[in-house]
Amino acid sequence: MNCKTSGNLTRLFLSTAVSAMAFAAAPALAQDAPDTQSSASDQGLGEIVVTARKVSENLQDVPVAVTVLTGNDLEVRNVQRLQDIARFTPGMSMRPGSSTPSALTITLRGQVQSDILITLDPSVGTYVDGVYWARAYGLNGDFLDAQSVQVLKGPQGTLFGRNTTGGALLITSNNPDLDDFSGKASVTYGRFNEFQATGIVNLPIVPGKVGLRLAGSRLTRDGYTTNVVPAGTASAVSRTNTAVAQLPPTGSLNGLKFDNRDRWNFRGKLDVKPTDNLTLRFSGEYFEMDEASPAREVRMLTSPFTATNTTYSLGATAALYVGLLNGGPSPTTPAAQFANILLGISSIKNNIDALAADPDITSINEVPYAFAKTQTYGFTGILDTSFGQVQLITGYRKIDSHAGLDLDGSRYAIHFTEGQQSVKQYSGELQITGKGFDNKLDFAVGMFAFHESGFDQSVSIVAPLLNPVTSHFYGLIDNDSIGVYGQGTFHLTDQLSFTGGLRYSIDDKGLESRNNNYNTITSTTTCSLFTAPAIVGPELVGVPACAVRARNSFSGVSYTAGVEYKPNDDILLYAKTAKGFRSGGQNLRAPTAVFLVPFKPEIAYSYEVGFKGEFFDRRARLNLAAYQTDISNIQRSTLISNPSGAGASATVLGNAGKARFRGIEAELQAQLFEGFVLSLNGALTDPKYISYADLTGDRSFEPFDSVAEQQFGVAGDYTREFGGVKLKLHADYAWTGKTAMSSYNWVQNAASGTVPGAVNTQNDQVIATTTRPAMGILGARAALSFNDDMFEIAVFGRNITNNRAYYNPLLVAPVGYVQSSRMEPATYGVTATVNF
Repeated sequence: MNCKTSGNLTRLFLSTAVSAMAFAAAPALAQDAPDTQSSASDQGLGEIVVTARKVSENLQDVPVAVTVLTGNDLEVRNVQRLQDIARFTPGMSMRPGSSTPSALTITLRGQVQSDILITLDPSVGTYVDGVYWARAYGLNGDFLDAQSVQVLKGPQGTLFGRNTTGGALLITSNNPDLDDFSGKASVTYGRFNEFQATGIVNLPIVPGKVGLRLAGSRLTRDGYTTNVVPAGTASAVSRTNTAVAQLPPTGSLNGLKFDNRDRWNFRGKLDVKPTDNLTLRFSGEYFEMDEASPAREVRMLTSPFTATNTTYSLGATAALYVGLLNGGPSPTTPAAQFANILLGISSIKNNIDALAADPDITSINEVPYAFAKTQTYGFTGILDTSFGQVQLITGYRKIDSHAGLDLDGSRYAIHFTEGQQSVKQYSGELQITGKGFDNKLDFAVGMFAFHESGFDQSVSIVAPLLNPVTSHFYGLIDNDSIGVYGQGTFHLTDQLSFTGGLRYSIDDKGLESRNNNYNTITSTTTCSLFTAPAIVGPELVGVPACAVRARNSFSGVSYTAGVEYKPNDDILLYAKTAKGFRSGGQNLRAPTAVFLVPFKPEIAYSYEVGFKGEFFDRRARLNLAAYQTDISNIQRSTLISNPSGAGASATVLGNAGKARFRGIEAELQAQLFEGFVLSLNGALTDPKYISYADLTGDRSFEPFDSVAEQQFGVAGDYTREFGGVKLKLHADYAWTGKTAMSSYNWVQNAASGTVPGAVNTQNDQVIATTTRPAMGILGARAALSFNDDMFEIAVFGRNITNNRAYYNPLLVAPVGYVQSSRMEPATYGVTATVNF
């Protein structure tokens, strides 16, 4: 962080503390809370209910930094996919996974899951209707009949378990109403033939005893990116590879459209209430996407150079471009080889310029595809008791996904990857919450058990005209996890409380690695992790003869402790500390036995002070938080040259020392006049490596991948009624400062004398190309509703300014290129809704 930003952070921290003390000293200004709601009325802002401590509470009474979006918020802010909520959450960013757009890479308070793998646990835990969703595959789905989304920030070590060193994401869908028949039907049509139909029906089968709620959605949209390649260009790699899950279409790829949408989503919930104090809830959800996305574009070719750090050793890169234009063998003389390199690179660079000039085109020789299907089933038993509530929350989730990418983003056969995953999980949690000691103690205790099994495989093909070796990575997992926890809030006085809690977690993880390399010329498979005779036969990714088995256990104690002070009913001051535990794991993509070592758990220690207040008869709400998080054994992935395959690459995971994150977050909501509410939010994040070294050497000088140091957002909502017709206007703008999307930073090194152009003079250019620019996204919605909101017609716009910046760059240093995807173009449309 530069001096200016650091100074701003310091000033904001001081002003936060001064404001908090001033507000704490002020007299109470708010009235009694109205019925639970999130929108404004002439009585002020509505109460927001959260479950950050496993029970329903007013947001303003909870000593946890939480951002909440209600179902109505999601609708008026045009939120479709889960990744869209990051625009309205200070300190958070989301982007599609580098290997598949069905997955998400989530960053919260600087903590990030750096890769999408079945053996790498997230730093932000996701809970849907109380069930932990362990894997990111299929996570970037659409919202359907959502009640709320809550983002809990910082380590949630006690109540939400391991794998929440950054925070927790709680998604809650609407439950059945046992007494009233109701429903909703809506249809949307928009740009690029976007069509979405949603239906919801609530059926009280036996009033007061049995209720059923069903919801379904269908979303389609044409692609907006046109593939521009020479006429007759056909797939060069995936069609000849028998291991891929999805073959490309026959014929020319010229003119094909990419970046479409094709999704189904269904959910059902059945509530049975045999007695007044017992509820039995059964649920099922199905999601499927099958899309030609994302369209990637080559943005830069890196010049060959050598380095002591193997992560950035590009000495072999030159060979990858030899013969790309004519498909011929590698020239034998250095002079001819270098001349052909320059010719190939010159052609690709011309292509880069054309792509940069037109955001609506790409030029790739492979059709991208992304498929994900998830099935989730749950049972929850809720028993109300004299002291509180007992819940048994169980769940089963099955994920099947595959995605293929022209990873280099050029019209030449340089780099193709495909991944396939099939994983299932079972989980159960017994949770007891309540009050004791004459309501002086609020407590939550519980036990959690989890089992997971399945496989994750990937195929990497680099320069197939020159390199006959296809790299295969295959991992078969068998994981178990258990945890026990307890937390209590002791009300020492009416104003002063103390919260303390502990959790013990243990993970037992098994991995069977079958990594191998397949030679397409000799039709032989060689095992990567040990020396064995070559296997002659067809291409297989998971070869049992190459299996190496490992089993490791990881355990940790997490805690939380804090004090809360309420000088009056409208002000909350708190200070807390917490320890979070993110489980260790194994290296699924180990290219050789050297890298087949487990990585350790990541430990987070957090310190936070916060202020929450409501003023002017609940017409203004201000929440502030300042924090520091210290991370040890921080988990990082590194893309390296694969020692077992010429020109190939592999991703290895390891622990990279210590890091420190400081930041401030603010959220303000104010009813400026009747019917109009202004919302503001902002965050400053200051990341720093205390130490960072891995097998490749010191890396503490590198930037933080996917961590935005500045964010702010503003939204306005206006509602007014004219004789039975209600006008609803909304606009929002979310801005994010420039963000490094790669950890690359390697200074010049001396020429080796053996590789032409070995001096690295591109450091600044690579950093600039892998940095997402500062950008703002503008959205708006205008609606008219009739007959007490029974009918509504709305027009909307997303990314109204048509920001087409490159936002998701990827540097593949061992192969020698940078590629990226663009922001989606401006979209607009109309939605008609009937509520009954």
